[in-house]
Amino acid sequence: MNDALDIVHGAVSVRDGRIVSVGAEPADRHDVVINADGAYLLPGFIQTHVHLCQTLFRGYADDMPLLEWLRRRVWPMEAAHTPATLRASTRLAAAELLMSGTTTALTMETVHDTDVVFEALEQMGLRAVVGKCMMDSDREVPKRLQEQTRASIDESVALRKRWDGKANGRLRAAFAPRFAVSCSRELLEAVADLSTRATV
Repeated sequence: MNDALDIVHGAVSVRDGRIVSVGAEPADRHDVVINADGAYLLPGFIQTHVHLCQTLFRGYADDMPLLEWLRRRVWPMEAAHTPATLRASTRLAAAELLMSGTTTALTMETVHDTDVVFEALEQMGLRAVVGKCMMDSDREVPKRLQEQTRASIDESVALRKRWDGKANGRLRAAFAPRFAVSCSRELLEAVADLSTRATV
C-alpha cells in the first residue's frame, strides 16, 4: 500500500537492506528474486506495549487484580531473574515477535540487568525502544526491585549513553518509570525534565 492506502500490484526492490522501489518490475538485475505471486507484502508490525522480561512468566497467574498480580506474581519473578534467564526471556520474546511479522517493539524491562536485554536484541535483529524499569517508592516490591531515586535516574542515563542509537540506529533507550504507584514525584519530575532535553 502507499500513503493513499492504494493496494499496489507489482514488485518490491530492496538494495543494501533498504526498499528502493515499490510497483513496477525493476529494470536492473537482482541477486535474489522471490516469487510471491498471489501473496501480500505488509509493512512490519509494531508492538507498542510489551515486557520482554515477563515472557517466561506467561500463564503463571491469571484472573487477579493488577496490583495483586504484580505484587504476588510478577515482581517476585522479575526480582529472581538472573542475566541468563533475562537473556532467555528476551530471546524467546524477540523470536515470537519476529515470527509474527513484528519488526519493532517498545518494551519496559525490569529494574536490573537491562544491558542483557540490549545485547540479546542486538543479536536478534529486532528494532526496539527499551527502557529500564524505574521504581523508587513502592516498598511492597521485593528488595531487589527497590531503587533509590538518584541511582534509578543515573542507571537509566548510563544505559542511554551506552545503547541509544546502537545497531545502526535499530536500538533506542528510553526512560521508563513503571507507574505513579511505584514512582516518587521526584523521579517522575526528573524523567519529565530529562525527556525534554535534546541530549543527556
